[in-house]
Amino acid sequence: MNKKLKSNHKKYKLESNKEIYNRIDKNKKQEKAERETYLEILSNQLKLPSDILAGAPIITALGRNEVCVENYKGILEYNNNIIKILTKIGRVNIEGKNLVIQYFTNDEMKITGMIYSINYVNSKEQSK
Repeated sequence: MNKKLKSNHKKYKLESNKEIYNRIDKNKKQEKAERETYLEILSNQLKLPSDILAGAPIITALGRNEVCVENYKGILEYNNNIIKILTKIGRVNIEGKNLVIQYFTNDEMKITGMIYSINYVNSKEQSK
């Protein structure tokens, strides 16, 4: 009986590569989480607001007709019913009726209209 043996080398190589890359990704995510925690600890020790060091967004609602957003990265979607804003900690969705961006600068914007809700979507939920 001359049975030919199949090599499993390629299979094991692919599996080990996947495992290595998964570990690298996991380590990067852990380092990022530790860094953010470090910034929070540092801001608490220095008695500074977290938005100064970590760049956390500041969202100020003035009644139901006006919202000011500071420390944002960009506008993802904009129409009369929803405005999606990208921030360092995730996405902010502002839903309402007759929404208008009155003005915006590099780090601040003012939204007016009838505001129904302000929702926060963190980075992990965005990728789903």
